[in-house]
Amino acid sequence: MWTFFKEALGRFVSHGAIMPSTSFLAEQMLRPVVMKKGVVIVELGAGTGAFTQDILRRLPSDGVLIVVELNPKLAAHLKKRFVDSRMIIIEGDATKLGSYLEKLDHVHVDYVVSGLPIGNFRSSIREKIFSEIYAHLSDTGRYIQFQYFLASLRHIRKFFDARIIAYEVRNVPPAFVYECKKHADEAFVHSQHH
Repeated sequence: MWTFFKEALGRFVSHGAIMPSTSFLAEQMLRPVVMKKGVVIVELGAGTGAFTQDILRRLPSDGVLIVVELNPKLAAHLKKRFVDSRMIIIEGDATKLGSYLEKLDHVHVDYVVSGLPIGNFRSSIREKIFSEIYAHLSDTGRYIQFQYFLASLRHIRKFFDARIIAYEVRNVPPAFVYECKKHADEAFVHSQHH
């Protein structure tokens, strides 16, 4: 908790939170995730690992968790906290997700679980992240995002079919959880971008 708090105070824009997420929020975030054999999950902005811990607890022995964390101190903390052969921790930027996945030979993933404060990002960065997620999510995959406010929902809906699946009041602050999937009509998405 102290690691998160020190880092969060200094970098509120990139973290978007003053407290780590609760286990209640982790439970809501992972509700849509089916831990099938060989599942590949990406976690963006893992912080101190509130969701990471729950994902690893449920992940099958042949599952893969790829964590992308921009903050070097938090990435180092995650590497110390979790020693697990199913997990790959990348100290890097979510806007480069595709290049990381291609290097790992996981071009398409089943789930993207995001703790990124997308509402704090300027629109060009937010759109780049959404594009990367869209390009590398399998057709039946799900992108799961939490937010404290609903402001970014309309931006997400330019790329995905998104619905609110939870409002977790036992988190500080309370948070909405979105479940997002690819639009059935590819042409729709491209028309939104141009």
